Amino acid sequence: MDALYIFITTALPKAGAQVAGLPLTLNLLLTAYVILRHPNQTLLMMQRFRGLAVAYGTLFVFGVLSMLMAVAQGMDAFRLSQMIVVVGSPLAGIAATRITSKRFSQIIICSLIIVNVYGLIQYFAGIENTSVAGLTYTLGQSIDDKPIGLKADGTAEKIISTYQNGNSLGIFNALGISFMLTSAQSSRFWKIGQYFALSLGLIGIMLSGSRSIQIPFLLFLIILLVQFIKQLPPRKRGMTLSISGTILAFGIVYLLAQRTIINQFIDRLVKQTLADPTASGRTNQWSHSFEVISHMDGGQVLRQLLFGRSPHTDIGGEGLPEFFFMFGIVSTAAFYGGLLYIVWCCWQRRSSRTIAIGILCVFCAFCVDQSFYYPPNIMNVALFAAAALNRDRETSRRCLSISVSK
Repeated sequence: MDALYIFITTALPKAGAQVAGLPLTLNLLLTAYVILRHPNQTLLMMQRFRGLAVAYGTLFVFGVLSMLMAVAQGMDAFRLSQMIVVVGSPLAGIAATRITSKRFSQIIICSLIIVNVYGLIQYFAGIENTSVAGLTYTLGQSIDDKPIGLKADGTAEKIISTYQNGNSLGIFNALGISFMLTSAQSSRFWKIGQYFALSLGLIGIMLSGSRSIQIPFLLFLIILLVQFIKQLPPRKRGMTLSISGTILAFGIVYLLAQRTIINQFIDRLVKQTLADPTASGRTNQWSHSFEVISHMDGGQVLRQLLFGRSPHTDIGGEGLPEFFFMFGIVSTAAFYGGLLYIVWCCWQRRSSRTIAIGILCVFCAFCVDQSFYYPPNIMNVALFAAAALNRDRETSRRCLSISVSK
């Protein structure tokens, strides 16, 4: 069941139907199952890392208090569901600790291929023409309502694949690529699949149109590649680099042949970014919201600092400020501090350093957009982090068993 959950979460996260105005997806149902299946295992997973347990415990306590206060004041069901996603999603990592790292890696290879092949189909054939209600997007919702940046000629600035959102697609690809760079496959079949998945993941990041993940991914790309090379045994570096270089060369030739992909990527990442100093209206939203806070009385300011905004207060925005407006400063520090702690834990292990960089890219995305509200983004961070740390424990056990047998 854990393997099925990971596959659904990474490949088909929006499969399901809308019920009473809220999405009821297979991913959400399975999330509740894997967390509640063995509650003691879930708690023990958090306790393995004291800093993470403190951060999540703080987020849980203050997050639940924020929800209770907001519900008492008339918060709508959709906003409440977003808060529940933020508070509950980190526990999904337990699923990755109950299967082998080899199995997890194979699932991610399949998911990267499925998601990005479908993304390419959407790019060439059109998002609306290739969508399947109840499978690639939630039955009862409309593709037209998704933030895809539909142009007059019918093309879209953001390819959404099975994630219904370009930001979410970009986040999954960044995490998937960083994990694939540290994943050793035992058979030729899965090695070929790994290289294919990596190539598609890079294309998927470009097609996602999500500048919040594209910019940090490009900024950290050199560090990512250096750490990938460092972790390789010296005898394998030459062969791996030659194979990777060949695949990259074919990929570049393909992209140059499909010049529209490159043009769209550059237009979205460079031209539109430089032409819009407000960052798609974010700076205006933030300045307005902080101005509203400056006119609050002492009780309202204390409420905002500790538990977030009242449902009737007109403040909001994107990224870290939005998280603060919704949950307050304590939960904000716990959430973002917990992410940085995960990055630090992964960085301490050489075999997990590329994953640390992938999660750091997602941290940057969470600072500038609202992708943390939408499943499966936080769930994916938890799954990849748990899988990386679980792989290190498996390696330690193998080394210990070898030394004992000797």
